[in-house]
Amino acid sequence: MAKRANRIASLMLHTSPLEQAGTGDAGGMNVYVVESAKRIAESGVKVDIFTRANRPNLPEVIEIGDGVNVVHLEAGPYGSVTKDELPSQICALMSSYLRYELQKSPGYYDLIHSHYWISGQLGWLVSERYGIPLVHTMHTMARVKNQSLAEGESPEPQSRAIGEEQVVKASSALIA
Repeated sequence: MAKRANRIASLMLHTSPLEQAGTGDAGGMNVYVVESAKRIAESGVKVDIFTRANRPNLPEVIEIGDGVNVVHLEAGPYGSVTKDELPSQICALMSSYLRYELQKSPGYYDLIHSHYWISGQLGWLVSERYGIPLVHTMHTMARVKNQSLAEGESPEPQSRAIGEEQVVKASSALIA
């Protein structure tokens, strides 16, 4: 029987769960991640949602519900960083995540749950580093989006499709 998780690190790096849905890159995924974390926390599992700090002077940790925190990772420039630019910040995001995790006891998180492929890349590294399962939710996929482009729309880059394939292979479980 699998061990029950007590603490989950949820990775949502390209948009903040604190942003209002409908602004910038904030949308349905923001609502999904926050509301899922709150329901999971109701079962007694603590959830920390990691996101990139998009402006200076944000508290490192903000409690948004019983057992649910948002953790801001300092990585890259403040302000808007597009999804296409964010992969260049993977090393900075990993460094910031590791600095945060060093404040905790070894094995603090029992599971990593990443959202969107960029977060999955970081989740893959964290999963391997700490030997904990990675659960990944794609939300959207490059190959699917590219198959149904409207006239004049730009396709998703091949680097994203490759990154998604890597995350799928590294994941212990996928959520559609």
